[in-house]
Amino acid sequence: MKKASLFMIGIASLVVSNVCSAQTTQEMGDIYVNRCANCHGATANGVPQIKEEPGVKSEEAGTHGIASQEKTNIYGPALNTLTKEELVDKLVDLRSKGFESHYYDSVMRENLKNIEEREGKVSDEKMAEYIYNTFGEGAE
Repeated sequence: MKKASLFMIGIASLVVSNVCSAQTTQEMGDIYVNRCANCHGATANGVPQIKEEPGVKSEEAGTHGIASQEKTNIYGPALNTLTKEELVDKLVDLRSKGFESHYYDSVMRENLKNIEEREGKVSDEKMAEYIYNTFGEGAE
């Protein structure tokens, strides 16, 4: 009897901890706005790579479509044209180690690692749902 009670308490605590730690779509939205939009655009329409010009003042750089410092590589592809399944696949693929040779993917993997250190685990499915329903074809 005591073993069964302890077992049930253990199962209940696992369920409660998983529900409490699960992130909502709104939390994914906050992460997107605060972290992902820097490279993928405020409406997930992408940010093109810009030409670097050393010696250009940062106040002038934005108006000319150039970067003010070397090694400025903040750009990302559009995400608003992808299906929910394609978004999930891309996020899952980023977590795999098969992309090391692609510079953008390795930078994105490092960014994702840093985001998760600050914000907690990013749910691939919920992030894809947020992007698709907010910016993609699923938008209202």
